[in-house]
Amino acid sequence: MSQKLKTVVCLFLIFCVYLICADFSYAQTQKQDHDWVWNILVIPPQGGWEKEPGKSIRTALSWCEREISESSNGIGGHDVKFVSAPAPVSGEISVQDINLSIDSETIAVFSFSFSPEVDRVLVSRMSGRNIPLILAGGENVLIDRGGRPIRNIFALDMYRDYRAAAFALYAKKIYPSEKRIALAASRFTVNQEREAKICYNFLDNEGFMPMPYWADASVRDSYEMMSEEIESFEGDKAGVVISFMGSMGAREIWRNFMRLRTLWRLWNCAEPDKTYLSCRGMIFADQNIMLKNVGGFIETKRLLWRTRAMPIDDTVASGRAVTLYEWLKRAVELMPQPVDIMPRDLLLRNLERVHEIPFGNQKLTITPELHRPSERDVFIVEVRNHEFEFVDEVKTRGLVYVPAY
Repeated sequence: MSQKLKTVVCLFLIFCVYLICADFSYAQTQKQDHDWVWNILVIPPQGGWEKEPGKSIRTALSWCEREISESSNGIGGHDVKFVSAPAPVSGEISVQDINLSIDSETIAVFSFSFSPEVDRVLVSRMSGRNIPLILAGGENVLIDRGGRPIRNIFALDMYRDYRAAAFALYAKKIYPSEKRIALAASRFTVNQEREAKICYNFLDNEGFMPMPYWADASVRDSYEMMSEEIESFEGDKAGVVISFMGSMGAREIWRNFMRLRTLWRLWNCAEPDKTYLSCRGMIFADQNIMLKNVGGFIETKRLLWRTRAMPIDDTVASGRAVTLYEWLKRAVELMPQPVDIMPRDLLLRNLERVHEIPFGNQKLTITPELHRPSERDVFIVEVRNHEFEFVDEVKTRGLVYVPAY
């Protein structure tokens, strides 16, 4: 082979090696750029992304995304992309609409569905995986199994049992232990009986002597007899009845109290909704109902507008979005920095130990026993002039779920 041909072959081989190395280097760069971004899948609220609170949630998450991308270290040395799950055309999400588009770069799933039916399906499908599912609500969604919270499921709301504890705390706050307090419940409904017994134990521990009344919810006359028996109790004509009878039962007791013109008050251990606005004087305890008015979320609205001129209308929905972002961010920040590859088991452990998460004017601490806040402000409201009006608030601890008492 001539010297010239050898030179040409040698140059050709060198060029081939260069192309291979360049291609490998480009592939590595692409991989690094790809791995630089972590994805968070976001489930839309009822009504979809184009209505409130959907637009406010997306705006708040967009603000969080830009804050991360413009910071020096991002979050654990990474940028974050919030991937919006597609909303159905109708806007109303059903269990068939849930599309979990999870890839290797997905580090978490946020659910803003605020639908117990949808969130229960999400819990079932995500249970046991190494990717956390964090519910922006979750008051009526059980995230426990076998007496312990599911390792990768978390929720921002306390479970519904908190109302029983809140009413006992409120009674202690405003009444002497001699005050007559009756508990009206049905033994044939698991949640109602359990919550009544929770409240009984709390009241008993506070020195009260609660009087339980167990009724058959299927017999309408039982409400009238119960109301008359309570109202005729000797020694106190202005006691309190805490109802665990559900919507129909509470209304029947209230109607009979109105008919009897009694001075006894009715506290309803149920979620307040507009159907109760005709029940003048009825008292409720709820962790969410007054967040818009006194929860401090107007500051979130001002922050988004002041820093990036981002307008929002639903301050509570956007506030929940920022809180979930802060929750995840602080869990990542508990790891050795920077985080090259997400240690998913460590992320789950950190999520259950995050302290002082801002939630409006509250600071929330998550516990391993609950995978929820250890306590929240619970608002006491009364129906007045066809409105729920603020009466008081009590700091209430979340309760470990016990299926029966």
